[in-house]
This record gives sequence, C-alpha cells and structure tokens, in this order.
Amino acid sequence: MIPFQLKKTSQNLLINSMKMKNIILLSLLVLCFTSCDNDVYNKMKEIPDANWDMNETYKFDVDIQDTADFYDFYILLRHNTDYLYSNAYFFITTTMPGDSLSVDTVEFILATPEGQWIGNGSSFIRSHEIMISKNFMFPNAGLYTFEFKQAMRDSVLHGITDIGIRICKSKMD
Repeated sequence: MIPFQLKKTSQNLLINSMKMKNIILLSLLVLCFTSCDNDVYNKMKEIPDANWDMNETYKFDVDIQDTADFYDFYILLRHNTDYLYSNAYFFITTTMPGDSLSVDTVEFILATPEGQWIGNGSSFIRSHEIMISKNFMFPNAGLYTFEFKQAMRDSVLHGITDIGIRICKSKMD
C-alpha cells in the first residue's frame, strides 16, 4: 500500500508541476501580448565588445504617420556588471521631418548610492527601460531619426552592451 501512495503522490506532484508551468507560461504570454500591442517601434542595437567609442553614433529611424495619438518614449539600455560607473550620460540628437534638429543631454542612474545595480537582471547583464517622455504627440508625420552618442569622459566607454528605443501608444487611464 505504501508504494501506491508514493506513486500517487509523485503523480500528483508531477500534475501540479505541469499545471504550474502552464500557468506561468500562459501568464508570460498574456503579459507579452498586453505590453507589446501598443508598440510603434522597439529596437536595440548591440555595441560590439561592449566598448562604445566616443565618436560612434547609434541611429534609429522611426516612421510616424499618426500625429493625433499620444505616445510614450523609452530609452533601452543594457550594461554588464563590469561597467565602472553608477550613471551614464548620452547626447541624443533628434532629426524631425523637415530636418529640424534637437540635441539633448540625458543622464541615467544605473546604481544606488550604495553601489547596488538597479534595473532588471540577476547576473552579469543589467537592463533598463527609462521613460523619457509620457503622453506626447509627434508634431509632424514622417521620418524621425534618433542618434545616440555616449557623453562620458572616457574615449571608449567599457561595459555598455546595447542601446535602443521603444515608442508605444500611451495607455490613457
């Protein structure tokens, strides 16, 4: 009788484990589809060998046709834990339809004052999604170009592995 109970218990554990895996998988799929359906643009570019030369520019071209909707703009950043600083500065040049330019300098805080990395990740790589603008409207339809340069004092910035942007339609509450 005991072997039967052990077998039945292990079968129950296997069934419960499979149910839990299915629930987790379903939850991840729902999360992915609900968070991704408003994306207008979502792209990252790898920085070779995690060495960003101060003269290297990473460019993103985004075609915007809907100027009546509100958008949220995020910068995506990935770095490894060999990165030497608790922050990072970037120059962002935006070219709008009609060739008007805007240049901004932004700072990202990547670690707490105590030196603990913030962002997502639990090992060698940390990821950040930083909201730059919420509920904004593009003034004109057409091609927008966003160019990123590192603005740190290092001629080669070690440890930044990827840079990107995500633009999505705002979810109005």
